[in-house]
Amino acid sequence: MSKILGNLGRAISESFADVSTQTSAELQRNDQLYKLEVKLKEIDIKIEKNCTLIGQAVVDNLRKSEGIYQESLMPLFHPIKELDEEKKKILAAIREIKSQQADQLKAQELIRTKKQVQEELQKLQELKDLGVMDEDEFEVTQAKLNKRINNFEKLYSLKIAFERNLISQDEYIKRKALLE
Repeated sequence: MSKILGNLGRAISESFADVSTQTSAELQRNDQLYKLEVKLKEIDIKIEKNCTLIGQAVVDNLRKSEGIYQESLMPLFHPIKELDEEKKKILAAIREIKSQQADQLKAQELIRTKKQVQEELQKLQELKDLGVMDEDEFEVTQAKLNKRINNFEKLYSLKIAFERNLISQDEYIKRKALLE
């Protein structure tokens, strides 16, 4: 009894540690993402302001019946170019963080799948040991379960395609059945 409680306690503490680490990393990425998105909005506002200034300068010149010369607009346009460069860097950083988040979710799903398969394999082994299942049936079922891990990449991509409405539910079910 104490051995069971010890194993249960260890499993619970490991789960809490995993969840805590994952949550901390995810919160940090979400915070970075939020800050970058705020910077992006600030840049968009600055770009809009500078575009308004350029438009105002053009209108002023037209009102005075003066020509519009690139030299007179460049001092107003130069900050826009700098802001565009900064915006590109921020967008690249946002893409990187979102990619990391997607990789983390994928890794968590793989761990979850492996854990489920391992639990089911233990049950199968127990059924085999009890004589409820023969060796051939055990091997066939074991191969089916391992197929979920071996085809994880395809199954995960299929799930994402379905969630993004790229394929129908019927197509998803059909393809998933082939992969499992």
